[in-house]
Amino acid sequence: MRRPALDATELKRLLDSEAQQAVEETLRHLGASAHLVSEEGSSTIGDGGMYVVVDPVDGTTNLARGVPLAVTSLAVSETPRLSGVVAGLVMDLYTGGVFRAERNRGAWRGGKPIHTAGPRHLREALISMDISKGAPLEPVEGLIAEAGHIRQLGCAAISLCLVASGVMDAHVDLRGMLRATDAAAGLLILGEAGGIYSINGVVKGDLELTERSRLDLVAASGPGTLEDILGLVEPPGRA
Repeated sequence: MRRPALDATELKRLLDSEAQQAVEETLRHLGASAHLVSEEGSSTIGDGGMYVVVDPVDGTTNLARGVPLAVTSLAVSETPRLSGVVAGLVMDLYTGGVFRAERNRGAWRGGKPIHTAGPRHLREALISMDISKGAPLEPVEGLIAEAGHIRQLGCAAISLCLVASGVMDAHVDLRGMLRATDAAAGLLILGEAGGIYSINGVVKGDLELTERSRLDLVAASGPGTLEDILGLVEPPGRA
């Protein structure tokens, strides 16, 4: 008898569970000692130590439905806060391509250094924005009216990497739903590529690295673009 196909929700749960298990097994196989902070749950590997912040699959809905925008996002931090992140990696699950960065050493796509785009008027800018899951539009109505080109990719980590590499000019998520595990690696990559961001209304703001932490985010290619966007949006300013 043919086994019934999984629906999208069941497949998402399976993908997240299997990816989480793979991350834990890999760390243990390597003999690592770390505090694992994951969207799917946190644990201590070995004796603890560095903080490994991971979203095993960012873009699970995309992956479950066959949209080729899904990644694994992994950051390593010396402390339990975003400011302690020293390395970040975002791997495309469809192509195997990798974005990565090391604190104070730069950012790369594959083996090539990446940098954000230069200043661009919002009418010409390409802006990634997440307004999914019934989020209110009021905080971003001004930006929607002003921006010339808006995209929604359904994957925060890859959106940040595209800003870092100059493909996009900004990424905006003011839903209060974005997790620290989704953004930790991408924000280091963005910063090392010359970009800047505002977290919960604070430019270059800090954040606790837990699976419960949520942030409102405006990330941009540079200070001018960030200032232009902040002048049009209304961040709720969550602590």
